[in-house]
Amino acid sequence: MSELKRNYGKLPEPRFTPELAALIREGRVFSLQHVLEPGIPVFGGHAPFAMRPYLRHGETDGMLEGDAGFATEMTIMGQHTGTHIDALCHFSVNKEGKRFYYGDRPVEGSQNHDGISEWSMEQMPPLVTRGVLLDIAELKGTDVLGDSEPITKEDILACERKQGVAIRPGDSVLLRTGFSQYWRTDNDRFLTKHAGADLSAARYMVEQGAVAVGADTSTFEVIPSPEHLVHIYLLVEQGVPILECLDLETLAKEKIYEFVFIVTPLKLKGATASIVHPIAIR
Repeated sequence: MSELKRNYGKLPEPRFTPELAALIREGRVFSLQHVLEPGIPVFGGHAPFAMRPYLRHGETDGMLEGDAGFATEMTIMGQHTGTHIDALCHFSVNKEGKRFYYGDRPVEGSQNHDGISEWSMEQMPPLVTRGVLLDIAELKGTDVLGDSEPITKEDILACERKQGVAIRPGDSVLLRTGFSQYWRTDNDRFLTKHAGADLSAARYMVEQGAVAVGADTSTFEVIPSPEHLVHIYLLVEQGVPILECLDLETLAKEKIYEFVFIVTPLKLKGATASIVHPIAIR
């Protein structure tokens, strides 16, 4: 439990406060996770998602007494698959020939074949925060933003004004681009041409107090992004975890822009990310 009590980057110790409870008006729970199944978009360099039966009903006869039978399966996947959260150790920067994570913690001596010991996934606490959805596609009057369209600070400000919400300290901020419509229908477009936040937008959200950010796209920032400057800014410079491949369509359709946001990462020792099933409670 001591691992969860220290702050993880910008993430505070998780607490369900009276202020969060006051956000719950109907008690409705929304899933923000895409279904994990073969054919989902996965970046090159990561294993494609696969699931196979391991034991089927009938094959387990005799393993238990009486008439009970059971079935099991095995999955093959990287943790940067589907809806997931990036650990702070996912990125580092080179400073005068040496690499560093967030907080100037050195990469040297922190990684081996068992994983990474600094800012790794098992150290990340659950996220229990106010969530804010900024529907940038709706702001622009479209179902989906254009290919490689940047979301700027000005877009964030305009969306806050239009929706009547404001980013506050301690929030998780989620951006909707509409690119979920390409999930499994145009995987190449989803992975290589999506809209996303530029550096001005990322800076503004953090300056307003965001402790985590996410989007319905594969890498949060606008793609292509050869240097991944937004990832460097968020993960290495600011200690702000990133959620990717969120399913925000139901929240957007119902115009739910403020909610309790809960994410429980897997305690994967040494890992750079975790698949998650985020929920929003209204």
